[in-house]
Amino acid sequence: MEIKWLHYIPIYVALCEERSIAGAAKRLKCSNAHISRQLQQLESILSVQLIHRTTRQFNLTYDGIEFYKQAKHLLDSAEAINAKLLSPESMAGKLRIAASASFGSILLTEPLAEFCRTYPKIDIEVIFTESPLDLIELGFDVAFYLTNSPPEGYVGHYFRSLQCKPFAHINYMRNQGEVTHPSHLNKLNHILYKNTDFTLNNWTFNNIKSKENIAINLEGSFSVNLVASMVDAMLNECGVAMLDELALSKLSQTKRNEIVQLIPSWETQPILPLYLLYPKRKHLPQRTKLFVDFFRDYLGNI
Repeated sequence: MEIKWLHYIPIYVALCEERSIAGAAKRLKCSNAHISRQLQQLESILSVQLIHRTTRQFNLTYDGIEFYKQAKHLLDSAEAINAKLLSPESMAGKLRIAASASFGSILLTEPLAEFCRTYPKIDIEVIFTESPLDLIELGFDVAFYLTNSPPEGYVGHYFRSLQCKPFAHINYMRNQGEVTHPSHLNKLNHILYKNTDFTLNNWTFNNIKSKENIAINLEGSFSVNLVASMVDAMLNECGVAMLDELALSKLSQTKRNEIVQLIPSWETQPILPLYLLYPKRKHLPQRTKLFVDFFRDYLGNI
């Protein structure tokens, strides 16, 4: 059932409380003519005169007083509901999050815990996966993905791309000889990132000073689709791993001291941009907006 007079309530309450068209117009930041037209339309819809108005007087009729009481109660209730929905302290509901397993296992757990402590009435469900998901079809609110092409129909906040470098354990490198040029990497065993869509084994190295470029195809006996497993394999002296510094950020200082970066005067091009994604919607749920703002601030500082 359509209630045709409902959206006139704020204007009518303002009229009754300001006791003038000019006062209501100033309060609602609109023109006097607009207020007058809205009042006429409201009285026409209700088929009753609500206000006696002349050039000098502005008096509510009996019906106008009764309607004001009900309208005021209705407006107050609506504002209370709105305040409850928009208040971070009372924010409640559920958020389903999809995240890259490699990225999420390294960086998301701590800030997710902090978000849960800050908003204890919001339930969080996180699915870690390396396979892109249809967020809308599967009911996800937000996703964190390393991708070159954010899907259509989503808002994407870019944070950074991965800047991978070759790392190895000092014990593995002890008997490997000198490694001063990317071509020397071919004699080493490599721990490769590989998933169902691609393998990260082709790299172009650029010399920071000389600007020399060289493309290298890396080969290895160990491949895995989780960056955390690449780090573990490297720490266990299985070979060289092409890693972004983020992958090493959770290691203890003792473990970090056991790792060496090879050919530090060479760098690779950034790959796999990290995006925070959520479906495009005219009205984003407040809990989703809180989550997005929280992680934009957190990840923006990384």
